[in-house]
Amino acid sequence: MGKKNIFFGCTLAENKVIVDDATLKGALVEKGFGESRGKLLLLDLVESLFLVSKEKISVCDLKGKKVSEKNLLALGLRNDKKFYSKFVVYSDVRERGYCIKTGLKFGFDFRVYPKGEKVGSAHTQYVINVVPESERLSMHQLSRMTRLAGNIHTKVLQAVVDSEDAVNYYLLDRVVL
Repeated sequence: MGKKNIFFGCTLAENKVIVDDATLKGALVEKGFGESRGKLLLLDLVESLFLVSKEKISVCDLKGKKVSEKNLLALGLRNDKKFYSKFVVYSDVRERGYCIKTGLKFGFDFRVYPKGEKVGSAHTQYVINVVPESERLSMHQLSRMTRLAGNIHTKVLQAVVDSEDAVNYYLLDRVVL
């Protein structure tokens, strides 16, 4: 997946991007992207926007028209008001060398695997909750996140995205005396 090789074979369908090119699918799976569905790979919008922004893929709509980075972002924001903050965190974690996946089934925005490990070969190291700096969290919310993370034997990172797109991570954990 060199910078000059932008692969096609990526089609936007509703809020997912479908990869049907076998070579591209293999390269993306090897790097921890997407969910395999038979011969296809499904990328969520955050992953897709990241890959488009890094010029690793090019996405087309169902009519074959190229979908811009700006349009992917707009689609994400229509579905989720925190989409941009999630994209900033996703990009930051990926660029630090971690495999990051959606964490919705665990009650979090993302789940993160140890550096160098792939999904299925290691247990989730962290779960991440993302908020913009303007959002306030209650003690009840923080307690719920810590409890949920404890139930799945992992740690919570509270990611706060500031107005300059810098991310601060706060580790939430229980202390047992």
